[in-house]
Amino acid sequence: MNHLLQSVGIIIPIIFILIFGFFSAKRNIFGDNANAISVLSKLVLTITLPPVLFAGTLSVSKEQLHGALLLFLALLLSTILIYLIGFFVARIVFKRNIIQSSLAGLGGSFSAGPFYGPALLDPLYGHNSSVAISMIALVINLALIPLATIIIEIELEKQSATQQKPIYQLIGSSIYHAIIDCPYVWAPLLGIILLFCGVKLPSFISDTCFLIGKATSGIAIFVAGMTLAVNRFRLTKECIGFALIKDIALPAAFFGIASLWLLKSGTAIFNEGLLLCAMPSGPMIILLSNQYKQYQEESASILAISTFTMIITVSILIGFLNLSVH
Repeated sequence: MNHLLQSVGIIIPIIFILIFGFFSAKRNIFGDNANAISVLSKLVLTITLPPVLFAGTLSVSKEQLHGALLLFLALLLSTILIYLIGFFVARIVFKRNIIQSSLAGLGGSFSAGPFYGPALLDPLYGHNSSVAISMIALVINLALIPLATIIIEIELEKQSATQQKPIYQLIGSSIYHAIIDCPYVWAPLLGIILLFCGVKLPSFISDTCFLIGKATSGIAIFVAGMTLAVNRFRLTKECIGFALIKDIALPAAFFGIASLWLLKSGTAIFNEGLLLCAMPSGPMIILLSNQYKQYQEESASILAISTFTMIITVSILIGFLNLSVH
């Protein structure tokens, strides 16, 4: 009972900030909601999150980094597995085209770990959780999004009358932009390189990075609440199914892959990875749906449903793992 109360205590602040963001958008406090969401999201992903991931990566030992690399592999395998399952479920069961199936697979496998992770993991593990958040950010941006967009772009090239680009060019371009355009991807990569080179950050720099990083959690969750408010969503078997794939199947896949082959269950790095996989779908699925003008209502619905079910699944996981606030 005590662990259940603690897990609810961790989730309640997230719920309240989601509500604040939701009603702020409904009341048009910022005027143009779409522009406000874009600006605040950019603030998180380019200003507040990268420094804390950079400093957090440099604050661990090389031994801890070895565990983080195993976590990266476990997250990579489980995320790609669930993406492929989601893709074929959408294609075969729901008769979606390839573009819609790719977006559906992304909705079922994309974890909003970089958004929700600091709010959930910091009370449990402190600054050390930055490493796990860095790993899921790398998986999402170096593997998952490039895979989904490459499949979409290949399909669009097939439908286009213009000369088709070589597949290797599409792959190279997607990975290049995933790294260069995303500071929260290259910041932890830079941290890993410097860590192996034996570089130590001066305390005033790391303190500065962690201080600005404290803004990440509140703003990111606030933006998620705004996103729920401005997008139409509906309850369908398809949307509920992909939300459950995201919040239940992805953590289950990670649990199986990580515990059987890579990580010892019950360790901090294992628990962090499991909780990150239980995060809801991220706003990126809505951005991509809008970009390709397909699967827009469904993406918003998957995001909304997975956010609400996350409250239940994460609370259960925290209690199941017997975690407590530090």
